[in-house]
Amino acid sequence: MIVIGIHNTGIQSAAAVAVDGEISFAVMEERLDRRKYSKYFPRLGLESCLAHVGAKLSDVDCFAIGWNPGINIGARYRAGFSEWPAYAGERLYSNPNHILPMLDDPPLRATDQIFHWESGGRTTFTYTNHHLAHIALSYYPSGFDHAAILISDGYGERATTVWAEARGGEIRILRSYDFPQSLGSFYSSVTEHLGYRPDCDEWKVMGASALGDPGNYMSAMQRLLRMTDDGGFRLDLDYFDHFNFDTAGMFSRRVDEILGMPRRRDEPLTQRHYDIAAAAQRRLEDVLSASVKWLKDQTEAPDLCLGGGVMMNSVFNGRVTLEGPFCNVFVPFAPDDSGNALGAALWASGRHGGSSVNLRRPLSPCLGKSYGNAEIIDILKRYGLNFREVADPAVEAADLLMAGKVVGWFQGRMEFGQRALGSRSIIADPRRADMKDRINAAVKYREAFRPFAPAVLAENVAEYFDCPATARAPFMEKVFPVRAEKRAAIPAVVHADGSGRLQTVSRDDHPEFHALISEFYRRSGVPVVLNTSFNLNGEPIVEHPTDAVRTFFSSGMDALVIGNAVLTKRQTAGGA
Repeated sequence: MIVIGIHNTGIQSAAAVAVDGEISFAVMEERLDRRKYSKYFPRLGLESCLAHVGAKLSDVDCFAIGWNPGINIGARYRAGFSEWPAYAGERLYSNPNHILPMLDDPPLRATDQIFHWESGGRTTFTYTNHHLAHIALSYYPSGFDHAAILISDGYGERATTVWAEARGGEIRILRSYDFPQSLGSFYSSVTEHLGYRPDCDEWKVMGASALGDPGNYMSAMQRLLRMTDDGGFRLDLDYFDHFNFDTAGMFSRRVDEILGMPRRRDEPLTQRHYDIAAAAQRRLEDVLSASVKWLKDQTEAPDLCLGGGVMMNSVFNGRVTLEGPFCNVFVPFAPDDSGNALGAALWASGRHGGSSVNLRRPLSPCLGKSYGNAEIIDILKRYGLNFREVADPAVEAADLLMAGKVVGWFQGRMEFGQRALGSRSIIADPRRADMKDRINAAVKYREAFRPFAPAVLAENVAEYFDCPATARAPFMEKVFPVRAEKRAAIPAVVHADGSGRLQTVSRDDHPEFHALISEFYRRSGVPVVLNTSFNLNGEPIVEHPTDAVRTFFSSGMDALVIGNAVLTKRQTAGGA
């Protein structure tokens, strides 16, 4: 059974293909059309999915979309849209909108759309509830049997936050909050107030929070976002305008009374801005912590699954992992909306495939295309570039890191998601105190305060981070404190508050990247490398060897290790 998953509601369009319930390939459209945060229909991604499994469009059993418009047409009759359709195709929703609101049925879980052809064939679309798609990607690959689930984002069809429980593969929704009560909108409003782009730059606010004092604006945040006794929350909507789609600004101007004037994008960050970021981050963490405690009390589940765009907040993810109350916490590699291409494909596979489909299995983020060494060499020769072929890329890269070089690392299948996890990465020596500023200024062209991630051998994680030896963060999804006695050893990856957004790298999950870090460990005595995404500021992560070469020559990187080929800036003229 072949299911194509599609996400194209909002930013980060994506496509995925599942064969008999197993995700075989997935890609974000931005990697292919080279438009950062591409929100267009993932046509290139769809073509890549079909090519990977050797299928045609007519071979697909179901197209699964992680957004259910049935919810929007099933609750209330909308005469302005349904009584006078401007286009004949709109009858596909206008007629159901006349009937569904009259039915006294529980909320919709999914909507099917089936097109029957004269040949006898049919094409099926399944529109999965947005948050159910998030749940599918958060629970099925987790390895957990009985788990509590918390999904939180800006908004789906209607819901913004969902509390759920799963046991033995069965999912049960406990409760949900609807828009405009939204933790994602709260954090996005603060993001915009601080001069950044809402729904894009929230991670900048998270990074800036480490430089602030949360106490100075905590009373203001408590007014904006109130906790309830049952582990829920309420926004004071007098201060918000995110629910009014006809006006500019997510906050109402009343918020200036408690936060001060908003920062202009060209205005330098001051301590006031850092303090606002710190207070917003702390308030978000406290509200989410209360929510997961409520889930623990309600479900008595041993483990927790997190999903939705809010769970890109790796600071909270690390806190709940270390502080409990759950034994284990799983956050997928794409908890944001792009992951709903995968979640919708998984959920629809189970729905249409029946009990014979096994959805509960581990899922690697390395789901994109790989390029063979012969293909890479051919591309480099075509461009007339000088390079060396090496027997062991890991050994060569480790030697370059020891020499203080900033290295582009292009190996194996591309990662899915917003974080580079060792297939399309820029790497450097974390022992060099100047390396963070150097990469920020000469390679990434971004704010100096933003940290870089430490990629650490999984077997050495407790040696460098204040966490149990069994702790894992394979997707760079959690922030842990760096041990005080180790901070001076890896200064380039220690944030202002002494923490690190780490990636634990195991030999089984990522053998090439593990080999590189191991070679560096043998030479330096440090089982950690600096890892950041292989892209320039404002561009998508590289996908094709051509992308890698162009980015290499457009930045301050010193070397590129791509397949078994090595390029350095000083070798770019003359013979190989």
